[in-house]
Amino acid sequence: MSDALANQPAESETLRTFDEYLLASISLDEKRVAACYDEPFMYVSAERSAAVAARADAQAFLRPGFKALQEAGYTKTEFPVLRSQSVGTGLAVVSGAGVRYANDGTQLATFGVTHIWRKRPEGWRLAVTTVHDPKRPLALPQGM
Repeated sequence: MSDALANQPAESETLRTFDEYLLASISLDEKRVAACYDEPFMYVSAERSAAVAARADAQAFLRPGFKALQEAGYTKTEFPVLRSQSVGTGLAVVSGAGVRYANDGTQLATFGVTHIWRKRPEGWRLAVTTVHDPKRPLALPQGM
């Protein structure tokens, strides 16, 4: 997490939660990732949209993508560009550009992602994920 992003408590807390979500995603464990989702959860890309009502549905939604990543030799995702901003009490946006890598260090994919996080009694939960052009993350300020 960038120190510049950690200036505000909501941004800092949301980015810590994002880091936990990223570690869960790298593990390719759909149960662990689905635990990060709000209920319901919404996924949006240019190719498709999906609304996932419950965690069991989220696990089923994640399974094919995780299987494809395993078959491609996926090992990690890094975010060289990542910004966060609170957009009101209990809501935050995290936007950035990610790179997926294979075991041998080659790039599998680059992508942009914008998440809307929602504060719940049990902690921050991912409510909406939008996958987009990696050159177009939201121009959020880097700290306040």
